[in-house]
Order: sequence, then C-alpha cells, then structure tokens
Amino acid sequence: MKIKKDVLIQKMGDSFVAYDNETSTLHELNETGFLILSGIEKKKSKQEIIKGIVRKYKVSKNKAEGDYEEFVGALKTKDLIVGKK
Repeated sequence: MKIKKDVLIQKMGDSFVAYDNETSTLHELNETGFLILSGIEKKKSKQEIIKGIVRKYKVSKNKAEGDYEEFVGALKTKDLIVGKK
C-alpha cells in the first residue's frame, strides 16, 4: 500500500492535511490520521504503524487496529492510497 503520487501530506501550524494535487482537494487530518498516513508514506508495515499508535496514545492494540482499519478504509474511499492493506 502506498500514497498516490499526487498526494502530499504535511503539518500546517496546528493542523495536518493531505492535499490531492490531481483533484485539487484538501483533506484535514487529525493527529492519528497524520501518523498513519506518514507511516504509509515511509513504507512502514501495518504492525509498525499500529505499535506507534499504541505507544503514542497509550491505547489498546485492538483500539489501534480498529482506528487503523477505519482510517485506511476512508483513505481508499477518498482515493488517496493505492494497493492492498
């Protein structure tokens, strides 16, 4: 799984965004979403990203996995990532 080539992610002040250059669409992200998308961009595995969520937010592995799956589903729906989970 990887981010589409026309999608840029970055922190802007206190906000996190993903910009789809192909559609000129700006998507606001929360901090967890940014962490997940950054992990995908850095080619981290699903388990590495989930471990990062557990460490940073002190949540259970099940909660982190659920959040990951939900967010990745939304990214696919918005056509920001391609490939398999």
